[in-house]
Amino acid sequence: MNVKNVDNLSLYKKPYLNSNISFRGVSLGDFEDKEKSDVFDNDSYDGYDITKKFEEGLAAIKLAAKQQRENVYGFFKRRKIDVIDLCEDKEITGFLKAQKITIDEQEKIVELLKRNYEQLKASNAQAERLVEAQTALIMAEKKLEIAKEIAKNKDSHIGFDSIAGYDAEKFILTSSFINLVEEERSGQIVEIPNGILFFGPIGNGKTSFAKAFATSAGCNFEKAKPNSSARTKEAREESFYKDLLEKAKTAQEHFITTGQRTIILADEFDRYANKGSSVVPKLKRFLENCSENYHCTVFATTNNPLDIPAELRSERRMPIKVCLDPPDKINAALVFKHYLKDASNVEMSEINPEKLAEQICSVQPDSSYNNSQIEYICSECITKYDKITQDVILREIENTEPAISNENMNKYRHEKTELVGGFDD
Repeated sequence: MNVKNVDNLSLYKKPYLNSNISFRGVSLGDFEDKEKSDVFDNDSYDGYDITKKFEEGLAAIKLAAKQQRENVYGFFKRRKIDVIDLCEDKEITGFLKAQKITIDEQEKIVELLKRNYEQLKASNAQAERLVEAQTALIMAEKKLEIAKEIAKNKDSHIGFDSIAGYDAEKFILTSSFINLVEEERSGQIVEIPNGILFFGPIGNGKTSFAKAFATSAGCNFEKAKPNSSARTKEAREESFYKDLLEKAKTAQEHFITTGQRTIILADEFDRYANKGSSVVPKLKRFLENCSENYHCTVFATTNNPLDIPAELRSERRMPIKVCLDPPDKINAALVFKHYLKDASNVEMSEINPEKLAEQICSVQPDSSYNNSQIEYICSECITKYDKITQDVILREIENTEPAISNENMNKYRHEKTELVGGFDD
Protein backbone atom coordinates (compact mmCIF):
# COMPACT_ATOMS: atom_id res chain seq x y z
CA MET A 1 0.00 0.00 0.00
CA ASN A 2 1.29 3.45 -0.89
CA VAL A 3 0.54 5.29 2.31
CA LYS A 4 2.04 8.52 0.96
CA ASN A 5 -1.12 9.17 -1.01
CA VAL A 6 -3.51 7.64 1.47
CA ASP A 7 -5.54 10.85 1.80
CA ASN A 8 -6.51 10.53 -1.86
CA LEU A 9 -7.62 6.92 -1.62
CA SER A 10 -11.23 6.10 -2.35
CA LEU A 11 -12.80 4.04 0.40
CA TYR A 12 -15.31 2.55 -2.03
CA LYS A 13 -14.03 -0.91 -2.95
CA LYS A 14 -17.26 -2.84 -3.46
CA PRO A 15 -18.54 -3.25 -7.03
CA TYR A 16 -22.19 -2.93 -5.99
CA LEU A 17 -21.69 0.55 -4.56
CA ASN A 18 -22.20 3.80 -6.37
CA SER A 19 -19.84 6.37 -4.87
CA ASN A 20 -22.35 9.14 -5.64
CA ILE A 21 -24.51 7.82 -2.82
CA SER A 22 -22.12 9.33 -0.30
CA PHE A 23 -22.76 12.84 -1.52
CA ARG A 24 -26.28 13.06 -2.94
CA GLY A 25 -28.25 10.41 -1.15
CA VAL A 26 -30.10 7.47 -2.62
CA SER A 27 -32.17 8.11 -5.73
CA LEU A 28 -33.56 6.19 -8.68
CA GLY A 29 -30.25 6.42 -10.51
CA ASP A 30 -28.49 4.32 -7.90
CA PHE A 31 -30.38 1.10 -8.58
CA GLU A 32 -30.77 -1.34 -11.42
CA ASP A 33 -33.87 -1.21 -13.63
CA LYS A 34 -35.30 -4.37 -12.07
CA GLU A 35 -34.93 -2.85 -8.60
CA LYS A 36 -36.72 0.30 -9.76
CA SER A 37 -39.66 -1.65 -11.10
CA ASP A 38 -39.81 -3.74 -7.93
CA VAL A 39 -40.26 -0.57 -5.92
CA PHE A 40 -42.30 1.72 -8.10
CA ASP A 41 -44.61 -0.77 -9.78
CA ASN A 42 -45.83 -1.99 -6.42
CA ASP A 43 -48.09 -0.13 -4.01
CA SER A 44 -46.19 -1.61 -1.06
CA TYR A 45 -42.41 -1.87 -0.79
CA ASP A 46 -42.14 -2.99 2.84
CA GLY A 47 -39.81 -5.83 1.82
CA TYR A 48 -37.54 -3.62 -0.21
CA ASP A 49 -33.96 -3.66 1.08
CA ILE A 50 -32.99 -0.07 0.40
CA THR A 51 -32.01 0.49 4.04
CA LYS A 52 -29.78 -2.57 3.80
CA LYS A 53 -28.00 -0.95 0.87
CA PHE A 54 -27.46 2.06 3.09
CA GLU A 55 -26.02 -0.13 5.88
CA GLU A 56 -23.82 -2.03 3.45
CA GLY A 57 -22.48 1.23 2.05
CA LEU A 58 -21.62 2.52 5.50
CA ALA A 59 -20.07 -0.82 6.48
CA ALA A 60 -17.96 -0.80 3.31
CA ILE A 61 -16.50 2.60 4.21
CA LYS A 62 -15.59 1.42 7.71
CA LEU A 63 -14.20 -1.93 6.55
CA ALA A 64 -12.06 -0.39 3.81
CA ALA A 65 -10.60 2.13 6.26
CA LYS A 66 -9.94 -0.63 8.79
CA GLN A 67 -8.11 -2.71 6.18
CA GLN A 68 -6.04 0.32 5.17
CA ARG A 69 -5.06 0.92 8.80
CA GLU A 70 -3.97 -2.70 9.15
CA ASN A 71 -1.70 -2.34 6.11
CA VAL A 72 0.22 0.64 7.46
CA TYR A 73 3.80 -0.17 8.43
CA GLY A 74 7.13 1.57 8.91
CA PHE A 75 7.99 5.02 10.15
CA PHE A 76 5.34 7.54 11.21
CA LYS A 77 2.69 4.81 11.44
CA ARG A 78 0.54 6.88 13.83
CA ARG A 79 0.50 9.86 11.45
CA LYS A 80 -0.43 7.71 8.47
CA ILE A 81 -3.28 6.17 10.45
CA ASP A 82 -4.46 9.69 11.45
CA VAL A 83 -4.77 10.53 7.75
CA ILE A 84 -6.83 7.37 7.13
CA ASP A 85 -9.06 8.25 10.11
CA LEU A 86 -9.61 11.75 8.72
CA CYS A 87 -10.49 10.35 5.29
CA GLU A 88 -12.92 7.87 6.88
CA ASP A 89 -14.59 10.62 8.93
CA LYS A 90 -15.11 12.73 5.80
CA GLU A 91 -16.60 9.80 3.88
CA ILE A 92 -18.98 8.88 6.70
CA THR A 93 -20.01 12.51 7.29
CA GLY A 94 -20.84 12.91 3.60
CA PHE A 95 -22.68 9.62 3.57
CA LEU A 96 -24.86 10.49 6.56
CA LYS A 97 -25.58 14.07 5.48
CA ALA A 98 -26.67 12.90 2.05
CA GLN A 99 -30.16 11.86 3.08
CA LYS A 100 -31.08 15.29 4.47
CA ILE A 101 -30.16 16.86 1.13
CA THR A 102 -32.15 14.21 -0.73
CA ILE A 103 -35.24 14.77 1.42
CA ASP A 104 -35.14 18.57 0.97
CA GLU A 105 -34.81 18.25 -2.80
CA GLN A 106 -37.46 15.56 -3.09
CA GLU A 107 -39.97 17.49 -0.99
CA LYS A 108 -39.65 20.42 -3.40
CA ILE A 109 -40.19 18.11 -6.37
CA VAL A 110 -43.27 16.53 -4.77
CA GLU A 111 -44.73 19.98 -4.06
CA LEU A 112 -44.19 21.10 -7.66
CA LEU A 113 -45.73 17.92 -9.06
CA LYS A 114 -48.72 18.27 -6.71
CA ARG A 115 -49.35 21.82 -7.92
CA ASN A 116 -48.99 20.73 -11.52
CA TYR A 117 -51.47 17.88 -11.05
CA GLU A 118 -54.03 20.13 -9.29
CA GLN A 119 -53.73 22.77 -12.03
CA LEU A 120 -54.28 20.16 -14.72
CA LYS A 121 -57.37 18.86 -12.90
CA ALA A 122 -58.72 22.37 -12.47
CA SER A 123 -58.26 23.11 -16.17
CA ASN A 124 -60.01 19.87 -17.24
CA ALA A 125 -56.88 18.61 -19.00
CA GLN A 126 -57.01 15.51 -21.17
CA ALA A 127 -57.16 12.20 -19.28
CA GLU A 128 -53.82 11.10 -20.72
CA ARG A 129 -52.05 14.17 -19.32
CA LEU A 130 -53.74 13.71 -15.94
CA VAL A 131 -52.60 10.06 -15.71
CA GLU A 132 -49.07 11.07 -16.69
CA ALA A 133 -48.97 13.81 -14.03
CA GLN A 134 -50.46 11.54 -11.37
CA THR A 135 -47.94 8.77 -12.14
CA ALA A 136 -45.04 11.23 -11.85
CA LEU A 137 -46.43 12.45 -8.51
CA ILE A 138 -46.83 8.91 -7.12
CA MET A 139 -43.27 8.00 -8.09
CA ALA A 140 -41.91 11.20 -6.54
CA GLU A 141 -43.83 10.57 -3.31
CA LYS A 142 -42.47 7.02 -3.09
CA LYS A 143 -38.93 8.29 -3.64
CA LEU A 144 -39.52 10.73 -0.78
CA GLU A 145 -40.75 7.89 1.46
CA ILE A 146 -37.61 5.91 0.65
CA ALA A 147 -35.36 8.87 1.44
CA LYS A 148 -37.14 9.38 4.76
CA GLU A 149 -36.86 5.68 5.58
CA ILE A 150 -33.09 5.82 5.05
CA ALA A 151 -32.83 9.04 7.05
CA LYS A 152 -34.67 7.32 9.91
CA ASN A 153 -32.23 4.43 9.61
CA LYS A 154 -29.37 6.94 9.64
CA ASP A 155 -30.27 7.99 13.19
CA SER A 156 -28.92 4.68 14.47
CA HIS A 157 -25.46 5.90 13.44
CA ILE A 158 -25.59 9.17 15.36
CA GLY A 159 -24.50 9.81 18.95
CA PHE A 160 -24.74 7.10 21.58
CA ASP A 161 -27.17 5.18 19.36
CA SER A 162 -24.19 4.39 17.14
CA ILE A 163 -22.46 2.56 20.02
CA ALA A 164 -23.80 -0.89 20.84
CA GLY A 165 -24.13 -1.74 24.52
CA TYR A 166 -22.12 -0.11 27.33
CA ASP A 167 -25.19 1.43 28.93
CA ALA A 168 -23.42 1.96 32.27
CA GLU A 169 -20.69 4.05 30.64
CA LYS A 170 -23.27 6.04 28.68
CA PHE A 171 -25.21 6.65 31.89
CA ILE A 172 -22.11 7.97 33.70
CA LEU A 173 -21.29 10.40 30.88
CA THR A 174 -24.92 11.46 30.56
CA SER A 175 -25.48 12.11 34.25
CA SER A 176 -22.10 13.75 34.92
CA PHE A 177 -21.80 15.85 31.77
CA ILE A 178 -24.63 15.84 29.21
CA ASN A 179 -27.29 16.68 31.79
CA LEU A 180 -25.17 19.57 33.07
CA VAL A 181 -24.77 20.97 29.57
CA GLU A 182 -28.54 20.81 29.08
CA GLU A 183 -29.08 22.60 32.40
CA GLU A 184 -26.64 25.31 31.33
CA ARG A 185 -28.52 25.75 28.04
CA SER A 186 -31.73 26.22 30.02
CA GLY A 187 -30.15 29.14 31.87
CA GLN A 188 -29.01 27.46 35.06
CA ILE A 189 -25.59 28.20 36.54
CA VAL A 190 -23.63 24.92 36.61
CA GLU A 191 -19.99 23.91 36.67
CA ILE A 192 -19.09 21.96 33.54
CA PRO A 193 -16.11 19.59 33.99
CA ASN A 194 -12.74 20.59 32.52
CA GLY A 195 -11.70 17.11 31.53
CA ILE A 196 -12.78 13.50 31.13
CA LEU A 197 -10.36 10.57 31.37
CA PHE A 198 -11.50 7.64 29.25
CA PHE A 199 -9.31 4.54 29.42
CA GLY A 200 -9.24 0.85 28.64
CA PRO A 201 -7.45 -1.82 26.61
CA ILE A 202 -6.67 -1.19 22.96
CA GLY A 203 -9.40 -1.68 20.35
CA ASN A 204 -12.50 -1.23 22.51
CA GLY A 205 -13.65 1.91 20.69
CA LYS A 206 -12.57 4.78 22.93
CA THR A 207 -12.21 7.26 20.05
CA SER A 208 -15.57 6.28 18.52
CA PHE A 209 -17.13 6.66 21.96
CA ALA A 210 -15.70 10.20 22.23
CA LYS A 211 -17.24 11.27 18.92
CA ALA A 212 -20.60 9.71 19.79
CA PHE A 213 -20.49 11.39 23.19
CA ALA A 214 -19.91 14.84 21.66
CA THR A 215 -22.89 14.35 19.32
CA SER A 216 -25.17 13.15 22.11
CA ALA A 217 -24.12 16.14 24.21
CA GLY A 218 -24.95 18.51 21.34
CA CYS A 219 -21.36 19.76 21.41
CA ASN A 220 -18.97 20.78 18.69
CA PHE A 221 -16.15 18.26 18.21
CA GLU A 222 -12.45 18.97 17.68
CA LYS A 223 -9.31 16.85 17.86
CA ALA A 224 -6.00 18.13 19.19
CA LYS A 225 -2.85 16.58 17.75
CA PRO A 226 0.78 17.53 17.11
CA ASN A 227 2.08 18.90 13.84
CA SER A 228 3.24 16.12 11.51
CA SER A 229 6.59 17.89 11.07
CA ALA A 230 7.46 17.52 14.78
CA ARG A 231 10.31 15.02 14.94
CA THR A 232 11.45 14.83 18.56
CA LYS A 233 9.46 13.86 21.65
CA GLU A 234 9.74 17.40 23.05
CA ALA A 235 8.67 18.93 19.73
CA ARG A 236 5.60 16.68 19.54
CA GLU A 237 4.61 17.57 23.09
CA GLU A 238 4.96 21.30 22.46
CA SER A 239 3.15 20.99 19.15
CA PHE A 240 0.30 19.07 20.80
CA TYR A 241 -0.11 21.70 23.51
CA LYS A 242 -0.04 24.51 20.95
CA ASP A 243 -2.75 22.80 18.88
CA LEU A 244 -4.82 22.14 22.02
CA LEU A 245 -4.67 25.83 22.88
CA GLU A 246 -5.61 26.83 19.32
CA LYS A 247 -8.56 24.42 19.38
CA ALA A 248 -9.63 25.93 22.72
CA LYS A 249 -9.54 29.46 21.28
CA THR A 250 -11.60 28.25 18.34
CA ALA A 251 -14.01 26.63 20.83
CA GLN A 252 -14.48 29.95 22.61
CA GLU A 253 -15.20 31.75 19.32
CA HIS A 254 -17.65 29.00 18.43
CA PHE A 255 -19.41 29.37 21.79
CA ILE A 256 -19.71 33.15 21.37
CA THR A 257 -21.32 32.81 17.93
CA THR A 258 -23.46 29.68 18.50
CA GLY A 259 -23.75 29.09 22.27
CA GLN A 260 -22.47 25.56 21.68
CA ARG A 261 -19.74 24.06 23.83
CA THR A 262 -16.87 22.01 22.36
CA ILE A 263 -15.45 18.60 23.17
CA ILE A 264 -11.73 18.44 22.32
CA LEU A 265 -10.50 14.90 21.82
CA ALA A 266 -6.96 14.28 23.07
CA ASP A 267 -6.37 10.79 21.71
CA GLU A 268 -3.57 8.78 23.36
CA PHE A 269 -3.16 11.59 25.87
CA ASP A 270 -0.32 9.80 27.68
CA ARG A 271 1.94 10.32 24.64
CA TYR A 272 2.03 14.05 25.38
CA ALA A 273 1.08 14.18 29.06
CA ASN A 274 3.42 11.71 30.74
CA LYS A 275 5.63 12.01 33.79
CA GLY A 276 8.61 13.16 31.73
CA SER A 277 6.69 15.56 29.51
CA SER A 278 7.88 19.16 29.23
CA VAL A 279 4.31 20.48 28.84
CA VAL A 280 2.80 19.05 32.04
CA PRO A 281 2.94 22.45 33.84
CA LYS A 282 1.15 24.13 30.91
CA LEU A 283 -1.45 21.36 30.77
CA LYS A 284 -2.03 21.72 34.52
CA ARG A 285 -2.84 25.41 34.09
CA PHE A 286 -4.97 24.78 31.01
CA LEU A 287 -7.03 21.99 32.58
CA GLU A 288 -7.58 24.03 35.71
CA ASN A 289 -10.19 26.25 34.02
CA CYS A 290 -10.54 25.46 30.28
CA SER A 291 -14.28 24.91 30.73
CA GLU A 292 -14.77 28.39 32.14
CA ASN A 293 -12.21 30.22 29.99
CA TYR A 294 -12.83 28.52 26.64
CA HIS A 295 -16.15 26.67 27.04
CA CYS A 296 -14.48 23.40 26.12
CA THR A 297 -13.90 20.06 27.82
CA VAL A 298 -10.94 17.81 27.05
CA PHE A 299 -11.88 14.19 26.41
CA ALA A 300 -8.59 12.35 27.01
CA THR A 301 -8.37 8.74 25.85
CA THR A 302 -5.53 6.43 26.81
CA ASN A 303 -4.46 2.81 27.08
CA ASN A 304 -2.01 3.80 29.85
CA PRO A 305 -3.87 6.02 32.34
CA LEU A 306 -1.34 5.65 35.15
CA ASP A 307 1.39 7.10 32.91
CA ILE A 308 -0.49 10.41 33.09
CA PRO A 309 0.72 12.46 36.09
CA ALA A 310 -1.63 12.32 39.07
CA GLU A 311 -1.99 16.10 39.16
CA LEU A 312 -3.50 16.05 35.66
CA ARG A 313 -5.93 13.35 36.78
CA SER A 314 -7.04 15.37 39.81
CA GLU A 315 -10.70 15.94 40.67
CA ARG A 316 -10.44 19.56 39.59
CA ARG A 317 -8.91 18.82 36.20
CA MET A 318 -10.42 15.44 35.25
CA PRO A 319 -13.30 14.72 37.64
CA ILE A 320 -14.92 12.21 35.29
CA LYS A 321 -13.04 8.93 34.89
CA VAL A 322 -14.64 6.21 32.81
CA CYS A 323 -13.15 2.85 31.83
CA LEU A 324 -14.24 0.87 28.80
CA ASP A 325 -14.06 -2.83 29.69
CA PRO A 326 -13.45 -5.58 27.16
CA PRO A 327 -16.86 -6.84 26.00
CA ASP A 328 -18.72 -9.02 28.49
CA LYS A 329 -21.48 -11.41 27.44
CA ILE A 330 -24.17 -8.73 27.41
CA ASN A 331 -22.16 -6.14 25.50
CA ALA A 332 -20.62 -8.66 23.08
CA ALA A 333 -24.11 -9.91 22.14
CA LEU A 334 -25.27 -6.33 21.53
CA VAL A 335 -22.20 -5.58 19.41
CA PHE A 336 -22.84 -8.67 17.25
CA LYS A 337 -26.48 -7.62 16.77
CA HIS A 338 -25.40 -4.08 15.89
CA TYR A 339 -23.04 -5.13 13.10
CA LEU A 340 -25.12 -7.98 11.69
CA LYS A 341 -28.69 -6.71 11.91
CA ASP A 342 -28.86 -4.96 8.53
CA ALA A 343 -26.59 -7.16 6.43
CA SER A 344 -28.45 -8.52 3.41
CA ASN A 345 -26.84 -11.98 3.63
CA VAL A 346 -27.91 -12.83 7.16
CA GLU A 347 -31.22 -13.89 8.68
CA MET A 348 -31.05 -12.70 12.28
CA SER A 349 -33.68 -15.22 13.40
CA GLU A 350 -31.10 -17.92 12.61
CA ILE A 351 -28.33 -16.23 14.60
CA ASN A 352 -27.89 -16.56 18.36
CA PRO A 353 -25.84 -13.50 19.45
CA GLU A 354 -25.80 -14.71 23.06
CA LYS A 355 -24.04 -17.93 22.03
CA LEU A 356 -21.57 -15.93 19.94
CA ALA A 357 -20.94 -13.72 22.97
CA GLU A 358 -20.29 -16.80 25.12
CA GLN A 359 -17.64 -17.91 22.63
CA ILE A 360 -16.06 -14.46 22.62
CA CYS A 361 -15.97 -14.33 26.44
CA SER A 362 -14.79 -17.92 26.92
CA VAL A 363 -11.14 -16.78 26.81
CA GLN A 364 -11.62 -14.41 29.76
CA PRO A 365 -10.21 -13.62 32.27
CA ASP A 366 -6.82 -14.80 30.94
CA SER A 367 -7.16 -12.84 27.68
CA SER A 368 -9.92 -11.07 25.76
CA TYR A 369 -11.25 -10.13 22.39
CA ASN A 370 -11.98 -6.43 21.88
CA ASN A 371 -14.90 -4.69 20.18
CA SER A 372 -12.88 -3.92 17.05
CA GLN A 373 -12.37 -7.65 16.58
CA ILE A 374 -16.11 -8.33 16.83
CA GLU A 375 -16.71 -5.65 14.19
CA TYR A 376 -13.99 -7.17 12.02
CA ILE A 377 -15.39 -10.71 12.39
CA CYS A 378 -18.84 -9.45 11.32
CA SER A 379 -17.39 -7.51 8.38
CA GLU A 380 -15.39 -10.52 7.23
CA CYS A 381 -18.51 -12.70 7.29
CA ILE A 382 -20.57 -10.07 5.45
CA THR A 383 -18.03 -9.72 2.64
CA LYS A 384 -16.81 -13.35 2.36
CA TYR A 385 -20.01 -15.39 2.48
CA ASP A 386 -23.17 -15.45 0.38
CA LYS A 387 -25.09 -16.54 3.47
CA ILE A 388 -23.99 -15.97 7.05
CA THR A 389 -24.81 -18.74 9.52
CA GLN A 390 -24.06 -19.28 13.20
CA ASP A 391 -21.36 -21.82 12.30
CA VAL A 392 -19.71 -19.40 9.86
CA ILE A 393 -19.36 -16.75 12.58
CA LEU A 394 -18.11 -19.28 15.13
CA ARG A 395 -15.41 -20.40 12.66
CA GLU A 396 -14.33 -16.80 12.18
CA ILE A 397 -14.07 -16.38 15.95
CA GLU A 398 -11.98 -19.56 16.24
CA ASN A 399 -9.65 -18.30 13.50
CA THR A 400 -9.13 -14.99 15.30
CA GLU A 401 -6.65 -14.69 18.17
CA PRO A 402 -7.72 -12.51 21.12
CA ALA A 403 -6.08 -9.10 20.83
CA ILE A 404 -5.83 -8.42 24.58
CA SER A 405 -3.17 -10.60 26.18
CA ASN A 406 -3.06 -11.88 29.74
CA GLU A 407 -0.41 -9.26 30.54
CA ASN A 408 -2.64 -6.46 29.23
CA MET A 409 -5.67 -7.81 31.07
CA ASN A 410 -3.75 -7.79 34.36
CA LYS A 411 -2.48 -4.29 33.64
CA TYR A 412 -6.01 -3.06 32.99
CA ARG A 413 -7.30 -4.68 36.18
CA HIS A 414 -4.69 -2.77 38.17
CA GLU A 415 -5.49 0.53 36.40
CA LYS A 416 -9.20 0.12 36.96
CA THR A 417 -8.69 -0.65 40.65
CA GLU A 418 -6.46 2.40 41.08
CA LEU A 419 -8.68 4.88 39.22
CA VAL A 420 -12.31 3.83 39.61
CA GLY A 421 -12.22 1.34 42.45
CA GLY A 422 -12.32 -2.26 41.41
CA PHE A 423 -12.86 -4.81 38.70
CA ASP A 424 -16.11 -6.73 38.36
CA ASP A 425 -15.51 -10.36 37.47
